[in-house]
Amino acid sequence: MAKAPMRETMAAMFLRQCGYDGTQTVLDPMCGSGTFVIEAAEIALGLLPGRARSFAFEHLPGFDRAAWDAMREPAPLRDTSLRFHGSDRDPGAIRMARENAERSGVSDVVQFEQQGIETLSPPEGPPGLIMINPPYGSRIGNKAPLLGLYRTMGNVIRAKFAGWRVGIVTTDKELAKATGLGLELVEPTVLHGGLRVGLWRA
Repeated sequence: MAKAPMRETMAAMFLRQCGYDGTQTVLDPMCGSGTFVIEAAEIALGLLPGRARSFAFEHLPGFDRAAWDAMREPAPLRDTSLRFHGSDRDPGAIRMARENAERSGVSDVVQFEQQGIETLSPPEGPPGLIMINPPYGSRIGNKAPLLGLYRTMGNVIRAKFAGWRVGIVTTDKELAKATGLGLELVEPTVLHGGLRVGLWRA
């Protein structure tokens, strides 16, 4: 797994908290294993969550297998002209993101490329949503060096992404504010990997 991965359910929740409904493109410039990008593509295509896994409630005595199988019957895929974009400076993360997209059945509508955030540019088409789960000091390293990273994120977004909405997941108000994007915290925060993280959006 890529460093500090995010669960699919949590990624979908944060997308929903940003008002995402599958009608806009999503871009993640620190995509890691591609979770935000893949979840956005699945929502746009109408792919059902949990379609390839089993659940503990299936072993309960009153479990209705026929009803559950009917609920899990695949729906026809929705058409979308959107493309979903992820980038990361780590080539291993990009390789993993592409493999995950293939397994999820969304490889035709996603694009991953190795790239640092400093050279990021918006894809063709109308503005969409930028979703980022960047490093935060208590998770991977010291917070102080990360302030520059968050400032760079904010500078690039302000300079090149007019009209785009932004969602950033972090543990730290100071890091969120360092972007200069006027981000506001969406309550409540949630536990992720033993840390309490929140969505900051603009």
